[in-house]
Amino acid sequence: MSLFIASLNSGSNGNCYYIGNDNEAVFVDAGISCRETERRMKRLDLPINRIKAIFISHEHDDHIKGVETLSLKYQIPVYITDDTLSGSGLKLKKQFVFPFEKFKPINIGNLTVTAFPKFHDATNPHSFVISHNKINVGVFTDVGIACKEVIKYFKLCHAAFLESNYDEHMLVRKLSLSFKKPNSQRARSFIKPAGP
Repeated sequence: MSLFIASLNSGSNGNCYYIGNDNEAVFVDAGISCRETERRMKRLDLPINRIKAIFISHEHDDHIKGVETLSLKYQIPVYITDDTLSGSGLKLKKQFVFPFEKFKPINIGNLTVTAFPKFHDATNPHSFVISHNKINVGVFTDVGIACKEVIKYFKLCHAAFLESNYDEHMLVRKLSLSFKKPNSQRARSFIKPAGP
């Protein structure tokens, strides 16, 4: 059974990543509107009813904008930490909310999703590795610092989505930190030596 991956959108205007097989799929983040998600899924000939879960990396709007509508319209469970949910302002139906824990795999059909913590200016940020038939796909959003967890899980991946901020001045203002290299340069620095 094949594994299909697609970035429906990546960047500060919204993040949404599709990972699935012939029977089920997950979204990591849903930061574009439901209508735009539907359009992009149709354009890629991916049935939206294949989505069995949405995993949320953190509470910033560019990662959660479409979550409420998608979850309600298609009755999709949302996997989100309690801290992220309380910091997000999302109004999700309780029956569709499922907490996840770092390093604890969750099975969604034949897909296995493992969350791990990362550095970002959010309440409880995570990245994810989705596995199927010994193939690992990573979704690493807002990678500013290649912390040991990001490097460890990146090395396990056969494919990965890597999204990082690139505006050093915005980041310095936002995080009140000073960096020697812009975020995208630091994120790239761990790619070359890291692959599986």
